[in-house]
Amino acid sequence: MKLQKTLLATSILLASINAHSAAFQLNETSASGLGRAFAGEAAIADNASVVSRNPALMSQFDSAQLSVVATYVDPGVDVKGVDAPDILGPDFDVSQMDFNGVVPPAVIPAIYYVNPVNEKFVWGLGVNSNFGLASVYDNDYVAGSIGGTTDLLTLNANLSGSYKINEKFSVGLGVNVIYGQAELIRHAGAVLENGITHPMLGQLVPPVPRETELIRMEGDDVSFGWNIGATYDIDENNRLGFNYRSATEIDFDGEYTGVDGVTQAGHLVIDLPEVFEFSGYHKISDKTAFHYSAMYTGWSSFETLEAYIYADPSSPVFTKEENFNNTMRYAIGVTHEYSPALTLRAGLAYDESASTAHPSISIPDSDRKWLTAGATYKLKTKGMIDFALAFVDGDKVNLKEEDALLEQVAGQLPPSLAPVLGNTQWQYTSEGNAILVAVQYNVTF
Repeated sequence: MKLQKTLLATSILLASINAHSAAFQLNETSASGLGRAFAGEAAIADNASVVSRNPALMSQFDSAQLSVVATYVDPGVDVKGVDAPDILGPDFDVSQMDFNGVVPPAVIPAIYYVNPVNEKFVWGLGVNSNFGLASVYDNDYVAGSIGGTTDLLTLNANLSGSYKINEKFSVGLGVNVIYGQAELIRHAGAVLENGITHPMLGQLVPPVPRETELIRMEGDDVSFGWNIGATYDIDENNRLGFNYRSATEIDFDGEYTGVDGVTQAGHLVIDLPEVFEFSGYHKISDKTAFHYSAMYTGWSSFETLEAYIYADPSSPVFTKEENFNNTMRYAIGVTHEYSPALTLRAGLAYDESASTAHPSISIPDSDRKWLTAGATYKLKTKGMIDFALAFVDGDKVNLKEEDALLEQVAGQLPPSLAPVLGNTQWQYTSEGNAILVAVQYNVTF
């Protein structure tokens, strides 16, 4: 049926929009960094995780080092219903829209290695994730066309080198191989459970069970990027650092299946934005240092979202203007050497949301405030253990989204009958406060 084929294309689009609407950048590259809210990351060289944020910092190492990291994230994202499409009737209970724990807990791993070749050159390798998300609603969720399963995983393998030009200035360059994997699923929800019947014309749209799968798309891709960095040592107690990570396009090749039951080959392009970071590190006493960072993420490069069917590559099955906002992240932190064996950290940060134009219940995005603390304990061997704990406070946001099914029904009905649908939007409030716990082991060879 023509309506079903159109819904297929639109559902691909909506699933992917929701994957982007959270501005899905991950900062969780190390436990040491988390303890200071990632303040000073482009200027501090306390372990091998520098590979992920500024390769120029590898020039500070005179021995090989390995760092292994695990960060547990409990997002605590909840949505609360405010209003529903008119087709559900005036007696519809909006509490059916409430959903707690939209984003499941996850563990984010990372591993890094640096190896000095001589006094000038150091190379390093890191594997971590810079972008990713996951949100899961039940298959029979009332707003199934806008809340389903959205799962995006990226793994970044970074081979880097640093060169010390002189005692003050070092530069670094990295080549990144990025593997991405995505799964996007949407269901019909409750809006057409009873179909649509006109008092004079009879049935306009047949009933569609809420668990009907509108779209299932799975795919993966490998892409490439690069990053550069530089550090300047003002003196032995003060350092400035800069890092740039290139934008990368991931073209997910995979399969999707729509309500017509036909599985077709297709692809979906996702733009990972460029990132600039500037940091400073200043030792203000023998035991205490102050540090800070400002990070720019170029989300405005994500202007449109397009999905294609390989059987018809001449034009996208759907194109949507997105116009994301560029964002800034600001962080300040302090490090204090409590004893030769124990170093303490704390930090504050503020994250801007990129998706103010198109907030989504799949991963509701908002401005966020970070409060973090951490410590490093030196073992009697050549090892160190980092611990960190963070609380992330997300602002309360209001969300409005058009129901995908009703939007397409409106497009298929004659203009004179479209008003039968009335309001086709879902309205929510959302708030999310995350807890992060990280541990890291570092060993020097």
